[in-house]
Amino acid sequence: MPQQQRTSTWAFGPYSLDAEGHLALGPSAIPLSPLQRRLLLCLVRHAGQVLDKETLVQEVWGHSLVSDVSLARAIHGLRRILERGPLGSSVIRTIYGSGYRFDASVRLLTPNQTPASPSDAGGFPSALALSHFVEGLIQVRHRDPQLLPNATQHFRHCLVKHPEFAPAQVHLASTLLALFHAGQLSAASIEAEVESLLRQAEASGAVSDEVLGLRVEVLSLLNWQPQLAEARFASWLPQQLPPGAPRHGWARHLLATGRPAEALALLEPELSRNHPSGWMLAGLSQLQLGRPEDAAALLRSQLRIDPSLLAPRWLLALCLALAGRAKEAVQELSHCGLDESRQANLQAATALVLSLSGHQPKASSLLASVLPGEERPKTMTSVWGLVAVSLGDEAAAARLLQQSLRDRCGLAPLAWTLSGQIQHGQSAALASFQARMAGFFALKPVSIEPDGSTE
Repeated sequence: MPQQQRTSTWAFGPYSLDAEGHLALGPSAIPLSPLQRRLLLCLVRHAGQVLDKETLVQEVWGHSLVSDVSLARAIHGLRRILERGPLGSSVIRTIYGSGYRFDASVRLLTPNQTPASPSDAGGFPSALALSHFVEGLIQVRHRDPQLLPNATQHFRHCLVKHPEFAPAQVHLASTLLALFHAGQLSAASIEAEVESLLRQAEASGAVSDEVLGLRVEVLSLLNWQPQLAEARFASWLPQQLPPGAPRHGWARHLLATGRPAEALALLEPELSRNHPSGWMLAGLSQLQLGRPEDAAALLRSQLRIDPSLLAPRWLLALCLALAGRAKEAVQELSHCGLDESRQANLQAATALVLSLSGHQPKASSLLASVLPGEERPKTMTSVWGLVAVSLGDEAAAARLLQQSLRDRCGLAPLAWTLSGQIQHGQSAALASFQARMAGFFALKPVSIEPDGSTE
């Protein structure tokens, strides 16, 4: 082995691998056998290249008397170790008829160098770029749907001035996902951009806890592959994540997969003014547990921190409506003008509270405004579907709920987990929606095949 390789360390994603083949995921060492260390070193040193059997056998075993079965078994064993990490087992790709290829972006670190943090990646931005970045952070802190579009513009302006600034890449991806969760953007409109932003951040060496948390959200809530997210991350990620945004991404995954008690246990210890969006997630957890009064208490705590926030105000109104306190629910809507908003996603939220609070004529009018022809909504379709269910409009409910499934509506997991609390009689449309969503989000074991595919 050349002298440089004897003293080098390689980084790929959140992993580091030293010249002796010792593998670490962040601060945690991952045990490998001597054979697995030699095999991984060989693959990493030749990342991106197709290695045929002869090359692999000679470099790893040092002789040619190795059967195809022994090689396949060694590859499979290494994949089994990697499959529960953030990159998955597919990082070792089988190129049928040719050999194997290591598909991660690998960086060679100089001696004593550690993987870069987001603040290091891409160098330090100019004063103008940094001012846009800071303004974006200020506007995104509370995940308020009213401010999120402005935040994206600031992050974009930062990246125009400094395209390689990884923190802006990470926060733009996070903000786009937040807009998707709020029903303001469709899955199709953001998935390519979010993937590109995360890949750029990872390639720069800026793989942080927040990036890994976003990877969970992309898999689980944007791509609707929660089983794969669980298989890759559940065994280690929740314990590794610091408080705040990274941990909240995992909480959203827990809520989407129907585990509100676990989400609440994760969130409660850190509820404070420093992590304002945690209050709303904790409120959602209580609401999923069938405790609307407890949820309302948590949301009131968040609104005492910032009374202007619309998302927790709407959720508070929904909690009150589900608790049978219709008059208070409508008062909360009018308190900040939600009942008069012309913004499409806010109209859907308003219509749901109104329909559950005995104000069916106004809810029906709002629903009718989004149903005709090509004007049918492209976002919030799952919420509009619940409005139709609560109004007894089975035909509209079927169309809207089916559309929400086709489009991967950002609110569909929330609509699914709360739909059991909606008074709907015997709605076939809702029953079909619940069954389809359970097929996506009710966790079941995932088999990750040796070539990285899933069943």
